[in-house]
Amino acid sequence: MNFQTTCMTIILNRSSSAASMRAVPQALPPSPKFVIGRGSVVESIVQVTTTSSEPYIAILGSGGIGKTTIATTVLHDSRITSVYPRRYFVSSELAPTIELLEIRVADALSIPQSERGADLVSRIVDHICRDGHPVLLYIDNLESIWEIKSEQPKVDYFLDVLSGATNRLAILVTMRGTQELKTSFPWHSTILSGLEMQDSVTMYEKLSTKSADASAQELLSKLSGSPLAVKLFALMVKEGDKPAQLLSSWNEHGAGALEIGGKHRLSSLEQSIHLSVFSPRIDDNARLVLGFMALLPDGLSTSFPWFEGFESILPGKITLQPALRGLRRAALLDENGEPSRWQMLPPIRQFCLQLVDSASSAVASLVQLYIKTITQHGDYSSSTSQATILPEMANIRGLLLHGFKLQPLPLYIGAASAKYAGWADWQAIDESVFLSSILHLPVPDGDLAHIHRRLGKLNSTWDRLDAAEASLTKALELYRHVQDRLGAANAHKSIGSLQLRRYQLEEAGVSFKCALELYKDAENRTGEANAHTAIGDLHMRRDQLDAAEVSLICALGLYKDAKNRLGEANAHIAIGDLQMRRDQLDAAEVSFRGALELYKDVKDRTGEASAHKSIGGLQLRRDQLDAAEVSLKRALELFQDVKHRGGEADARIATGDLYMRRHQLEAAELSFRCALQLYKDTKTRRGEANACIAIGDLHMRRDQLEAAGVSFRCALGIYKYIKNRTGEASANIFIGDLRIRQGQLDAAEVSFRCAIELYKDVEDRLGEAIVHTSIGDLHMCQDQLDAAEVSFRCALELYKDVKDQVGEANAHISIGKLHTRRDQLEAARVSFRCALVQHSEIQDQWGIAACTFLLGQVSFRNREFDAADSAFSEALALWEVIGDARNIAETHQAIGDLHLQRIQLDDAETSLHRALDIYTTEITALVFEALTNRSIGKLHLLRDQYEESERAFQRALELDAAASSRVGQGQTYRCLGEMFVKRGDLGAAESSYNDALRLFFEIEDYQATPCLLDLGKVWVQQGKIEESEATDAVALKTRWDVKKTA
Repeated sequence: MNFQTTCMTIILNRSSSAASMRAVPQALPPSPKFVIGRGSVVESIVQVTTTSSEPYIAILGSGGIGKTTIATTVLHDSRITSVYPRRYFVSSELAPTIELLEIRVADALSIPQSERGADLVSRIVDHICRDGHPVLLYIDNLESIWEIKSEQPKVDYFLDVLSGATNRLAILVTMRGTQELKTSFPWHSTILSGLEMQDSVTMYEKLSTKSADASAQELLSKLSGSPLAVKLFALMVKEGDKPAQLLSSWNEHGAGALEIGGKHRLSSLEQSIHLSVFSPRIDDNARLVLGFMALLPDGLSTSFPWFEGFESILPGKITLQPALRGLRRAALLDENGEPSRWQMLPPIRQFCLQLVDSASSAVASLVQLYIKTITQHGDYSSSTSQATILPEMANIRGLLLHGFKLQPLPLYIGAASAKYAGWADWQAIDESVFLSSILHLPVPDGDLAHIHRRLGKLNSTWDRLDAAEASLTKALELYRHVQDRLGAANAHKSIGSLQLRRYQLEEAGVSFKCALELYKDAENRTGEANAHTAIGDLHMRRDQLDAAEVSLICALGLYKDAKNRLGEANAHIAIGDLQMRRDQLDAAEVSFRGALELYKDVKDRTGEASAHKSIGGLQLRRDQLDAAEVSLKRALELFQDVKHRGGEADARIATGDLYMRRHQLEAAELSFRCALQLYKDTKTRRGEANACIAIGDLHMRRDQLEAAGVSFRCALGIYKYIKNRTGEASANIFIGDLRIRQGQLDAAEVSFRCAIELYKDVEDRLGEAIVHTSIGDLHMCQDQLDAAEVSFRCALELYKDVKDQVGEANAHISIGKLHTRRDQLEAARVSFRCALVQHSEIQDQWGIAACTFLLGQVSFRNREFDAADSAFSEALALWEVIGDARNIAETHQAIGDLHLQRIQLDDAETSLHRALDIYTTEITALVFEALTNRSIGKLHLLRDQYEESERAFQRALELDAAASSRVGQGQTYRCLGEMFVKRGDLGAAESSYNDALRLFFEIEDYQATPCLLDLGKVWVQQGKIEESEATDAVALKTRWDVKKTA
């Protein structure tokens, strides 16, 4: 079986599972550091690509002639990037069928699997044409498929379809050979020839850092300008070989392999490599080392245990270091990195695989070395294990696959495969296909159980819950068959975690208890502690906080007895989370910092990062924003150091929340979008959905309601797809809040009702409380105050049941606002004071400031102006300590309104302009900026400055319109009506009041009633007595049935 057939077999076997794989877009290759002798070619291709009505370019030539280098240079040319904002790279290597090529193109375009379907070509065309922007599609090594005769017409047809779909698509292909594609459209073909002699010399001297002597120039002339051959020659000289010796070696082995010119093609890359491998100075032992090195895709590390282990398995008396130095001089190996690593280029590695007997005992020993090492390093959080295993992941995978071809199978290869897949999972790499491919092999049942369990955990991670259940159930069956109680306990615990994901809480409890009993039988205290931790998590999900505390404290004690400091640290984190739920912030800080010290002691940087992230979250709760920033920055650095992209994404979300608190919206967006990309890169769908929610919330803050809707609906779709009902409920709440902002109150109610049913299904009472609060807010908008009170009090009782003191305090605030709407100011004061006490108990500075501000508003409404002034000043001081710019501005606004009531117009102007300065220079809050402009308009009205007043009101209208705030627009039109009345322009006043009424009716807002009365007064002044009486009657009757009134 030849190489191409082998590749086809492997790829086609894998393609059967392609539907379950996620799209992995191929990044654009980096721009070459330099290009020599190809300037005119690059210029010509750029010119055609940017100006031609048929920008279809084929770069043709022999292997190693520089096709990819030129294409990549064109791809990154500034003229190309300005014309083609969307550029995509597709490699055709090892894609010998049109179906696989189409999949590669779909992956490059990031077409989701769910959108692909049977007609993939149509989906590709849709994505290319989706926004009308010019697209450049670069397909490299197209000969990999086009050289197969049966595929040629399919390739030509595929390219015809793409070119015919839009005139804004450019296609750039590279192909080995000189034959053009047989498409229906013409190609601008460039057939590359060798470099000019002077260019070969320049390239040689630049790479070798030596002048080209006579021998070098003679050999360069023999290379006929092949860029790859020149590069290899130059690097060999740089590493110590003499040009004369290489020329002699070339002459001995023949130059025909790299000959160019006439009707002959350039020889293959293997022939070029052959020249170096079989140079006289490369002896048999060195070639044997090359053969063994070829089994390591990522090369050989010089660190322990790899280098010593590799040397120990070499046959005979080969001394490794001299052999490696000799190979480096021949430019077959290079030493890179820190710690250093000996590596060869992939084509060289492929060639050298033929130099070793793959079935030899020495190869089996090399496989066993890697099996032994990975089985000794199963602790993903250990920095020592990370340093040992992570750089070797490609080598481990390759040798495991090779090991499965050996007879007999190496010992423990199945368990080692499961461990490898666990490490891949820790790096957010899905190796379920790898594990599935070895399930049919004759692996011992015990190892097969490990593989099934790991496969189940992988499927759970990647949201394939049915497949996860099947794998874990099979693992449990196998563990029972081989009487492995510890393995069975682990399987039960994994099944319980899966059931927890599916909200099967009763079943999860049974599984965790089974695991606990088996761990006890096996006298495995760490396992027993893990089971107690899982049970504690289950209690937390049920809001059974006391029971959760018992389980977690028990787990902590067991970890201490087992001297498992890592488990002890994890238990402290879990206990800290519990204490955060109870608003016991001081106790939570002690727990988190205790965990941090333990993580440092055991050198677990991932755990250390998680602890810093937890501490940062705690500091955010305390409004210690500067301290939180330090903690989250440290967490981010640590996650990046250990290359834990999932943790990095989580830290970026938390950092974005911090920026949101500071109203640094651009910085917040950058953090959220970085997190979103990381979640996409790691295919973490839940994280992706969470990031969409965060971005949607950011759009809401910017009053970009349409964009917010897109983000929220995207999140909802993902939550539904992965069957995350809690997330689905949360997304519905955000969508409901958005619909309130858009005045779509009926639609908002549908969203909230959907959310509450989802929370009930999963027994999430805290979520229920949150939805009841949102429903109460909706009823407030509808002026259904009795219904609102029922919702708020229901939320209050639920918050009490789950012992959420922050939620309980916020429910009191909602009830206080309800009392304020009813003009029940003393009852409102009682509610706000109750909330203030609770926020004070948990040291929630933000809550304290909010309650103080609200108490000031009650005093203001009750015309207790001195008390209001004192409360607003106190709130302002608290907001300034917290650094909350929006609330600082809002408080200045309130103080300005207070001065207006006191007719202290100069003081009012100062306060209102302070608020306006913040809105215009520090934060984006269009609705609040509009409110401030309305107050400034009222200020000018009191001064009889009608032009300035109208200008301020018009500015408020613009801002409210930009924010899609019909409530705000209605209020401003009402203010304009008042101004026109005072100015004596009753016609304009009537028009303004009618505009306000139209908006209030559209959104069913209670403010229509007083606006009707205002309009009635205008009609009285105009002598329209009957109309005035009609408005009064409607206003009295409706309180509130806006639909009927309309």
